[in-house]
Amino acid sequence: MNALKAIFAKSSYAAALLLVLGAPSWAWACPTCKDGLSDNYVGAYAFSILFMMIVPYVLLAGFFVYIVVCYWRRPAAERKELSADELTQIALKKAKQGIPTQPPAFD
Repeated sequence: MNALKAIFAKSSYAAALLLVLGAPSWAWACPTCKDGLSDNYVGAYAFSILFMMIVPYVLLAGFFVYIVVCYWRRPAAERKELSADELTQIALKKAKQGIPTQPPAFD
C-alpha cells in the first residue's frame, strides 16, 4: 500500500512539473511573469504597483461593508441604544454570573 502511495505521489509531482514547464503562457501569477516575456516591462510593473496599492483599500472596504451588513441584519430591538441604567443592570447581572465586563488591566 505504501509503495502504491509513493508511486502515485511521484507521478503527481511529475505531472505537475510537466504542466508548469509545458505551459509558460499560463503563468499569470504576476504581471511581470506574464508581460515580462515580451517587451512590455513598463506596463507589467505599473499594473503590479496599482494592484498592490488597491488591494488594502478593497480589503478595508470589504471589512467595513461586512460590519455594516451584520449590524443592519440584527433585529431593531437589539440595535436600540441602551441607557446608562440599563447598561449598569446588564453589567451587574454579568458580574453576579462571574462574567468579566471589562478587559483585565495590566500593570
